Amino acid sequence: MKRYIILLSAMTVAAFAVAQSPVESILESIAGNNSGIKAVEQEAVAAQTELSAGNSLENPTFEFEYLWAEKQVPGGNKYAFAIMQGFDFPSLYAQRNKHISAQKNLGSYQVGYARQSVLLEARELCIKIVYLNKQIAVVSERADIAQSLANLYNQRLAAGDANQLEVNKVEIERLSQSSRLKMLISEREAAITQLVACNGGVALPVDATTLTQYPNIVMPATLDYAIEEWQQADAGIKMLRGQQQVAESFTSVSKQGWIPRFEVGYKQAYEVGDMFYGLAVGVSLPLFKTSNEVKTAKARALAMSFQTDEANAKATAEVTQLYHEATALQTALEDYQLLSQQNNRALLVKALENGQISLLEYMSDIAQLNEAEENRLLLEYQYYSKLSQLNRSNL
Repeated sequence: MKRYIILLSAMTVAAFAVAQSPVESILESIAGNNSGIKAVEQEAVAAQTELSAGNSLENPTFEFEYLWAEKQVPGGNKYAFAIMQGFDFPSLYAQRNKHISAQKNLGSYQVGYARQSVLLEARELCIKIVYLNKQIAVVSERADIAQSLANLYNQRLAAGDANQLEVNKVEIERLSQSSRLKMLISEREAAITQLVACNGGVALPVDATTLTQYPNIVMPATLDYAIEEWQQADAGIKMLRGQQQVAESFTSVSKQGWIPRFEVGYKQAYEVGDMFYGLAVGVSLPLFKTSNEVKTAKARALAMSFQTDEANAKATAEVTQLYHEATALQTALEDYQLLSQQNNRALLVKALENGQISLLEYMSDIAQLNEAEENRLLLEYQYYSKLSQLNRSNL
C-alpha cells in the first residue's frame, strides 16, 4: 500500500512539473531563492517577536539598601531588600495582543508585497527574453538570407552578371543583419544576468535562451472585473490596509495608557535590632503623556486611512490605463495575424533569384517586410508586458 502511495505522489509531482510552463518554473525558483524576499520574511518575524516580548511581564527587580548611622550606636546600622514585579492592567495586555495580531498580518502583507515586486520584475525580464529570442530567430534568418545573397552576387559579379553597386548593397544588408544579431544576443545575455540575480545568483531551472513562449496570462473579461480584482488582491494595497490596521490598533493601546501601572513584591528590613517583613506596592500614575500619545496615534491612523484611499484611486486609474492599452494592443495584433501566416520573405528571395524582380525592388520590399515584422514582434511584447502588469495580483 505504501508503495502505491509513493508511486501516486511521484506521478502527481511529475504531472505538475510537466504542466508548468518554463516561465512558471523560473518564477517558482526565484520565489524560493531571492534574498530580498527572505530578508523581508525575517524582518516580519523580528517585528512580531519584538512586540510579543514587549507584551510579556517584565523581569523582576531586586533592591538592596544598607545605611549606617553617623554615630556609632550598637545595632544602629540598617539594611533592607525587596523583590518587586511590575505589571499592567489586564485590558492593556488584551489590546496589545490585538496590536500584535495586526502586526502579524502586516508582516505577511509586506512579504506578499516583496514577493509580488520581485516576481513581477522577473516575469517582465522573462517576457523581454522571449521577445529577444523571437527577434534573434527572425534576424538569424535574415542574416542567413543576406549571406546567401552576398555569396550569390559575388559569384554573379565574377561571372559578369552583376555590378559592384549591387554587390555593395547586399554586403551592406549582410553587415546590417549580422551586427543587429550580435546586439540582440548581447542584450539577451544582460537580461539573463539580471534574471539570475533575481534568483539569488543560482542557475535558472530552464535555459533562458530557449524561451520562445510568453507566459500564459489571461486578459480580464471586463474593466470593472480588473479593477475589483486589483483592489482586493493587490499586495501593495493589502500592505497599506495592514499598516492602517496596525495604526488603529495602536490607537486602542494608547487609549489604555491612562490606567495606572502596578508593582507588587516582598520586602524585608532590619532596623534597631529587629527584623521587619511585609509586602510592597507601587503605583505609576500616567498624568502627562497619555493625551499626547493618543492624539499622535489617531493622527497616524487617519494619515494611513488617507494613504489607503489615495492608493485605491491610483490603482483604479492605473488599471484603467493598462486595460485600455492592452485592449488596443490586442486589436493591433489581430491586424498582423495575416503577416505571421505568410512566408513573404522566401517568396521575395525566390523571385529575386529567378529574375522576376530587380535587386532594388527586392531591397525595398524586404525593408518594408522587415519593418512590419519588427512592429508585430514589438506589439506582441508590449501586449504581454501590459498583461503582466495588469495581472500582478496573481503573483
